[in-house]
Amino acid sequence: MARTSLNTPLSKKKSIETEVSGKDWLSDLPCHLLCRILSELSTKESVRTSILSRRWSNLWSLVSVLDLDFQDFKGVHDMGEFIDSFMESHEELGLKLKRFNLFYAVHEHFHKVFVRRLNKVVKLGVCDLTIQNMVDVDEALVRMPLSLYSCATLVNLILYCVVFDHPGSKSVSLPSVKKMYFEGVKFDGHSVLETLISSSPVLEELTVIPHPEDYLELICVRSQSLESFRLESKRFECDNPNVEIDAPSLEFMSICDNKPESLKIHRIGPFAEVTVDVEFDDEYDDPSEITKVHNFLVGLSSFHELTISARTLESIDEYSKVEPLPPFSNLFRLDASLVESSWEVLPAFLGCCMNLDSLVLELDHIPEMEEIKLSPVPQCVLSSLDFLQLKTPSTPSKMKLATYFRKNCTTLTKMLLSGR
Repeated sequence: MARTSLNTPLSKKKSIETEVSGKDWLSDLPCHLLCRILSELSTKESVRTSILSRRWSNLWSLVSVLDLDFQDFKGVHDMGEFIDSFMESHEELGLKLKRFNLFYAVHEHFHKVFVRRLNKVVKLGVCDLTIQNMVDVDEALVRMPLSLYSCATLVNLILYCVVFDHPGSKSVSLPSVKKMYFEGVKFDGHSVLETLISSSPVLEELTVIPHPEDYLELICVRSQSLESFRLESKRFECDNPNVEIDAPSLEFMSICDNKPESLKIHRIGPFAEVTVDVEFDDEYDDPSEITKVHNFLVGLSSFHELTISARTLESIDEYSKVEPLPPFSNLFRLDASLVESSWEVLPAFLGCCMNLDSLVLELDHIPEMEEIKLSPVPQCVLSSLDFLQLKTPSTPSKMKLATYFRKNCTTLTKMLLSGR
């Protein structure tokens, strides 16, 4: 039986009783239902229930969940002993460990012992695995065991500030993984992330927030099953990766990257909701830079619903002064931000959106009518727009802007004015 060593005083004993005849109906429930209830608690809270009655004294040790925070122990060694005891008990009883959540302090880290414990977690059939390494990104990171590459039971994998070593000759197969969340993760090899994705045939949700000092040359997302993808890169400008997306089932995509080396979108779902916040170097005397932006815009032209940042609009506007923009005839809904930007960056892009039905504009200041007259909303948009929302500060000029759209949009049926 697993022993308790949580360094937290237990609360005073409480009785769990209903108001019906004073009978403890909850404790009379079958063991598997009580364990199901305890599995919704952290391990610390689950252990505390052991003082309720003799019926509850050992139930916590039968729960298929370990949810631990190193701060609840005297030290990492104390926590390690608790984990070992808990898993040995489960192994002896033939029980599975469905969920393993660990908030970890790396300053007392022993790699071999840590890997041995995670190998045991994999062996016990873990479905949900979360490792949150509580350490600054400038310090050493925890390395994941190679056994994770072939965990057949794993469904959800959430990792913070860890390292994935190259699998080498080890086969990679994650047949059940549906969700991957990687934040501050380093991949020791340019193909590691791509291999993880391609070896997960039922993957539905993927979030990648690379470690600032991870020097991946390519972030390649190729998946037939992926429905949601988010990329948020905080890397230095000189180390930006190439990004390629080929995910025909994608329903949602968000890409936030300072200056990607390239961004190619081959296939996504036909009605995917897309958020783009990227910028490019405005050095359009360089043919390679023109090609880079052209490839990005070609991918953009296939989108149905788009949320676009001010800095992306600025990059597109600068490009339009050198090269013609492709038509964005598929674009049905556009949510455009002009925060900390100006009205002038918008019309060039709008002029290629000939079938736009819905437009949401977010502005931190109202453009003067002179600005709009110099850079007017293209006629193709005014003749197709059905819905307009203006997210602007409440000023007298706001009504002037609304009046401009109401007079000029011939097909407009609904306008919504709101504050930022």
